[in-house]
Amino acid sequence: MTESAYVAVAQVPAVLGDVAHNLAAMGGWMKQATEKGAKLLVFPECYLSGYMFESRDDAYASAIEQGGLELEQVRLLCAEHSLEVVVGFLERVGPKLYNVAAVIGPNGVTGIHRKRHLPFLGADRFVDEPEGIDVSVFDTAVGKVGVAICYEIRFPEVSRTLALAGADFIALPTNWPVQSVLLADYFTRVRAAENFVFFLVANRADSEGDADFLGKSQIIDPLGNVIVNAGTDDGILVAAADVDRARNKTIAFKAGEFELSPWKDRRPATYRLD
Repeated sequence: MTESAYVAVAQVPAVLGDVAHNLAAMGGWMKQATEKGAKLLVFPECYLSGYMFESRDDAYASAIEQGGLELEQVRLLCAEHSLEVVVGFLERVGPKLYNVAAVIGPNGVTGIHRKRHLPFLGADRFVDEPEGIDVSVFDTAVGKVGVAICYEIRFPEVSRTLALAGADFIALPTNWPVQSVLLADYFTRVRAAENFVFFLVANRADSEGDADFLGKSQIIDPLGNVIVNAGTDDGILVAAADVDRARNKTIAFKAGEFELSPWKDRRPATYRLD
């Protein structure tokens, strides 16, 4: 019998442009996750910075540098609570501005995913599209974690690429507004089931600017079953994850007679159009 990994998502509010406030609140949420046994905690999209900016200048002013004191403070919190986190923020690199989610642990930043698929909404109206095609899958204490951000769930190639690269979990920090019910109720389950991965979705249920966020943060198993769903309540959701289930890409309804192997049965050469 395999040992379960305990993972968590944070459905928590943030204050637009107030990185210090959001950082201060972060420690309390991490403490709650640790007390519930979690080893990995996913925060919402742009949690540290806020999202509903009305200009690039305002967004840039609230952005964080990778080598800055803010991420060092997150590292110290991770060390204090023996926890790894996936946390979203706006990142500045010289004149460039990116919407990112970083995997951070007691030893520092493990990796950063920069959002490539950008809707015309909130801060994404002003951020830059990143260069490169690196796949955002990172080693953590609970297994391999792939990272995508919010709108990227609409592109099945993103989740499939992360799964093909070995992800056991896909962390999806989001800022889904109330208009995104379809994504929360159906896309999450389909992406988990079609890739046999755990999906860790962290959204907000508060308001910012003219956006009312949907909530429905959730943890979904590799067969598409919703283990926990936050609804519209703020707080920390924790679930046990049998990582071996994410590495077993088959379904055996009746061994030797009725088995499905969608992973093995893929035919990539037939999926291209010239």
